[in-house]
Amino acid sequence: MKLDTKKYKLTIYTETTCLGCQELKELLKENSIQFSEKNITPEPTKKGPNMDNRWEYIDITREYEEEVMLTPLITVEHSDGNVTHHSAGYDFDEAQEGLEVLKQYFI
Repeated sequence: MKLDTKKYKLTIYTETTCLGCQELKELLKENSIQFSEKNITPEPTKKGPNMDNRWEYIDITREYEEEVMLTPLITVEHSDGNVTHHSAGYDFDEAQEGLEVLKQYFI
């Protein structure tokens, strides 16, 4: 399996204590699927990249008023500028199911 990196960019919003996040990241690494991670766990100093990531995550979840967006949240940016989100608890429950959701973006 290989992500079609000419067409898609994959980002995973995670939390430090999220077991599903850890499992999905490991599964992606085991399958050599390129992704970037944005941890949204607040830092004690309330500054730094995690808070910026958290605000991005909150903005995304506001777009989906009717749905509950959980971590891991998979964001797929298409080469045409469109963005698709896949949320744990809505689109998938287990890491393996998250990988199945991503197969549509593979070569």
